[in-house]
Formats: sequence, C-alpha cells, structure tokens
Amino acid sequence: MDTQNQFAVFGLCLIVGFLGGALYEIFSFFRLLFGCKKGKNGVIGGVIDVVFWVSFTSFSVAMAFAFGFPSFRLYMSIGYVLGGIIYLKSLHRIVAFFENMCYNKITQWIKKAKKSKKLLKKRWVKDYDARKNEKSYHGKRCFSSTPVKEASKHLG
Repeated sequence: MDTQNQFAVFGLCLIVGFLGGALYEIFSFFRLLFGCKKGKNGVIGGVIDVVFWVSFTSFSVAMAFAFGFPSFRLYMSIGYVLGGIIYLKSLHRIVAFFENMCYNKITQWIKKAKKSKKLLKKRWVKDYDARKNEKSYHGKRCFSSTPVKEASKHLG
C-alpha cells in the first residue's frame, strides 16, 4: 500500500483494535474465573495479560500482513488504541453483562453441585450409622460375652 491509502489502513486498524477488544473479553473471563480482581492472584492475572498481549500482537501482525499494510506508522497504533476504546464504549457493556450472567450461572451450578454432594454424603453417613447402630444393637441383644469367651478357648 502506498501513502494514498492511509485512511483505509487507519480504518482497518480501527477494526483490528475493535476485534482486539473482543479478544480481551475472552481473557477477561479467565481473569474473572481465576479471581484476579482486587489485587488477588496477581501472578495469574499477569500471566493472562501477557498471553493476551502476545496473542493481540500476533493477530495485529497477521492482519497487517494479510491486508498488505505499509511499514509501521504512528497512526496505525493510534487506530489500534481507538478501536479498542470504541469497543470498550460500545459492545463491551453488552458482552460484560452476558459474561457476568454466565459467571453467576456457573457459580450457582457449582454451589448446587457441592451442596447436593454434601447432602448425599450426609445421607450415606446417616444410613451407615443407622445400619451400624442396628447391627451393634442386635449384636448386643443376641449374643452374650460368655459364648465368645468359650469359642475363643476352643479356637486356641
């Protein structure tokens, strides 16, 4: 591309920046999933951010190669940043709403699964204790200690 198509290149950079914002939503969900908000799990959050920037850089370079951009210019990086800002101010709110909705559903499902698992465990323990108490009750009722002592004498 020559210098006559700088506006078209800038527009494509806006689109790539917009798509980069959409790409960050995926990594933002992982940050939310691993609890990297409010200073917790900073190392995991840093790793997720580095992976995002590496993937966004490789995506940007691939798009520049695919569309035949000229050598890197300052307006291209401004286009990437403005595309990301446009994404944050428009589509991000809708995606964040659905992301939080999915996260809440997943956490409710996990809590429900843990609760049902605990209930099953409590039921099993209760049933086991009832069977154990029932056997021990019958054992004390049916057998006396005298025949056991006599049987042990005969066995050795």
